[in-house]
Amino acid sequence: MSEMLMHTLSVLCLLVVSLSAIAAEGLPEGYFGSFKLDHSDNFDEYLKATDYSTSGIGWFKRKLISLASITKTFTKTGPTTFNFNIDEQFANKFSSIKYIQNLNSSRTGPTTFNFDNETTKKSLHYKDVVLGKEFIGEGIDSSKQKITFSIRNGRLYEKHVPTDPNAEQKEDEYAFKLEGDTLVQTLQSNGVVAKRYYKRQ
Repeated sequence: MSEMLMHTLSVLCLLVVSLSAIAAEGLPEGYFGSFKLDHSDNFDEYLKATDYSTSGIGWFKRKLISLASITKTFTKTGPTTFNFNIDEQFANKFSSIKYIQNLNSSRTGPTTFNFDNETTKKSLHYKDVVLGKEFIGEGIDSSKQKITFSIRNGRLYEKHVPTDPNAEQKEDEYAFKLEGDTLVQTLQSNGVVAKRYYKRQ
């Protein structure tokens, strides 16, 4: 077996392993469903500490935000699929290798999902989200945001980066963790940590 063929085989094997890893990435099943805000810890202090405060958010507006009803819904929209095929002549050279015989197939990519954040103030709807893939969506202040959902250390993260540096909503990242039938959201700003608890509906 020539050195070039061996190198090609190694590259193919690495590619298949990478595709398998991508296929394994998806939102954990427990997150699918609807969760309604039940109560919060330290949320008013968090609002005071955010950059929103410098733009004029006062006691009355903080109370309106704190009392707003919120329902977060994750809906599975299905996995992405793609075909992976190897040239027949090349495959015949390695016909004795069982791994090569199984390469030609339709592969399933990561599960996509919709995320709906419905509030009495403003509702947001993000369609066909893929974990780790940035997309442009609307922020709570109606500004355009670069948004990324990801899983790290067993938590779901939602990151927002405004495309306009003068937008009211500044760069932020929210962490979510499932505790039984409760979705716990952790928010941080200037050293202040708040938590909001959403009950599964």
